[in-house]
Amino acid sequence: MEAGPSRIDYDTRAYFAGLSERRLNLARCQACRHWVHPPRACCPECWSDDIGHEQPSGKGVLFSYLLQLDKAGGEPSIVGWVELIEQERLIVVAPILGVSADKIAVGAELTLCWIEQNGAAVPAFRAGDAS
Repeated sequence: MEAGPSRIDYDTRAYFAGLSERRLNLARCQACRHWVHPPRACCPECWSDDIGHEQPSGKGVLFSYLLQLDKAGGEPSIVGWVELIEQERLIVVAPILGVSADKIAVGAELTLCWIEQNGAAVPAFRAGDAS
């Protein structure tokens, strides 16, 4: 059986390299300063191909979420669509920690944190301000 296409290519290399160092490296247009996530070859705002990579603040609000039910009947896990404060609709999908499924609310303030999953660093968000 053939392996599927690699998620790591020229446009995503800096993002994945950052994850291995627990840094959220997001693509950002150097011409108009628009954040570009998921990463791609050109800016969807100005069509420039001058794309760099920067780290956002790590602060955001819960835009949407889903509950993943635990097969053993335990507490469901929360996967959130987190809108980072740097730009409207700059969304990162990640696990949400520190809040139970019955207390989660769209608009909740979240802060970037990191978890280990299958031996790799994965961005997650924790409810409240972790500073």
